[in-house]
Amino acid sequence: MSLENISLDVTITMVDNSKQEKAGQLRYIIKGSEAEIFDTFVFPEYRRKKMMSSLVRKMIPELKVSGISKVRLKYLNDEARAAWESVGFKQADKEGHMELNILELNTSQN
Repeated sequence: MSLENISLDVTITMVDNSKQEKAGQLRYIIKGSEAEIFDTFVFPEYRRKKMMSSLVRKMIPELKVSGISKVRLKYLNDEARAAWESVGFKQADKEGHMELNILELNTSQN
């Protein structure tokens, strides 16, 4: 078996320690030199509190260590597109794909 054929599925979970409850999560997969976010969820009471930004900031150092330079995703609606743009993703095509170039980020953002 070659490591080139192996994928890594990673889940980052944010927990509200004061309530001992899950606040949100972000899942991404690494295949070779690429990463793709394929599942995100923030519980309603934690929305509009920069939770997605926190999740992305937790993901970036892990990706850098793994040698990943870009993260891709597909958004489902304009509200989601705006949320992803607010954390640095840029439109990649007209089919709803976005990407974040990790190498272009300032170190102060992560």
